[in-house]
Amino acid sequence: MTNRLSFPPWLWAPLILVFDFVSKRLVLANETTLRAKVEVIGDLVRFIYVRNPGSAMGLFPVGRVFLVAVSFAASLFLVYLYRTTDPSLRIRRGAMAAILGGAVGNLIDRIFYGGLVVDFIDVGIGTHRFYTFNVADMGVTVGGAILFLCILMEGRMQKDPMVEPTELTSPDQAPDHE
Repeated sequence: MTNRLSFPPWLWAPLILVFDFVSKRLVLANETTLRAKVEVIGDLVRFIYVRNPGSAMGLFPVGRVFLVAVSFAASLFLVYLYRTTDPSLRIRRGAMAAILGGAVGNLIDRIFYGGLVVDFIDVGIGTHRFYTFNVADMGVTVGGAILFLCILMEGRMQKDPMVEPTELTSPDQAPDHE
């Protein structure tokens, strides 16, 4: 029986989208201050205003129209996958929703800011820095990692010889017991 107060997996999409939207608007409102690096946790985590013309981590600067089209198609595909995934796979569905929220967050930037995405989180030590990113990127990355782990673990469970075949069949495929 499902707990009615549990967090529905689909809520990750709007949650990430709202946090991404609000954080980017705060960055834009404080653009002048953030053009200089603002330390959040010493040199480890800093906020800095950056506009990203490419896709993931500034790679593949292929143009606005292409990136908008790919982001839109990916978002539609994620909605399809979410809707066709077994509702009992809540973690998998939550991961897909997180990816969707991030994809839509960056898609909004690409549409309304000339193809440029607002990035502002800078992580690293000294001159060894990771790519600057945003909340939407975190949704895509963390959601993608969780989705990968879900698929990996489900595959291992199906291949495990210790699992009896009836444990892997759905209730409507289970043998009748009299």
